[in-house]
Amino acid sequence: MLLPLIAVACYLIGAVWLGITAYRIDSHQGRGGRIAAVAIAIVGAAVHAAALFGEHRMAPSAALSPGDTAAIVGLVIALTAVVLALRPRSRGVAALLLGIAAVLEAAFSEGTRQFSVGRPGWELSFHVAMATTAFAFLTIGMALAIAQVLVERRLRSRQPLGWLKIFTPLESLESGLFQSILAGFVLLTLALVSGAFFIENLFAQHLVHKVILAIVAWIVFGVLLLGRLRFGWRGRKALHWTLAGYVLLGLAYFGSKVILEDVLGKHWG
Repeated sequence: MLLPLIAVACYLIGAVWLGITAYRIDSHQGRGGRIAAVAIAIVGAAVHAAALFGEHRMAPSAALSPGDTAAIVGLVIALTAVVLALRPRSRGVAALLLGIAAVLEAAFSEGTRQFSVGRPGWELSFHVAMATTAFAFLTIGMALAIAQVLVERRLRSRQPLGWLKIFTPLESLESGLFQSILAGFVLLTLALVSGAFFIENLFAQHLVHKVILAIVAWIVFGVLLLGRLRFGWRGRKALHWTLAGYVLLGLAYFGSKVILEDVLGKHWG
């Protein structure tokens, strides 16, 4: 468990450092701190990837555990944070995402896996990659939706922003929210389409709950994007729809998996 702990430490240090530089809004000092924080985050991401790769190499045919899936999602979020941190106005968002990545990486589990993949191959790898990356971008969207509502509430009540000022300007936060949702929606579409090639019998493969929840989540995010395009949805309305879709997708990915494997002792497929 040493490598995951190192990655978590790097993410937390990078998040705090970026948050401080964003809070101070000092362009001269902030540039040096931002570069140092990005370097630490990159080290964390490299260690994070090494831990995942090492675990896969030890058991290439093993099915991903919920902790493994969370760690992969965390790696995608961390890499996104590194890219965002290169832009001075996105330091606050990058700090938030590194904190989320640290929490998800802490869930990484090592050891013997109980289940193995029935039909390994590049097709399954593609499906898993699309599904986990989609969940990562939708997690980013969920985090930005919450941050947007908190900042907007402070601005409307004319209260001091405090630490929330690291997320300003509000327009950038809102733009990042819907860009993340759109990217997640496209990737989720690819995941659903590619997953159809592995379905032979929904009930026999124990996939019915997962598929139904994922499709409903896809519909919810589609309605949200349509509402944004046609009616300009934002703020609390966007948060409520994002939360609904995210919870449904979380139940599809993690809830059904935990119940199936830990409670019923079975595996998808």
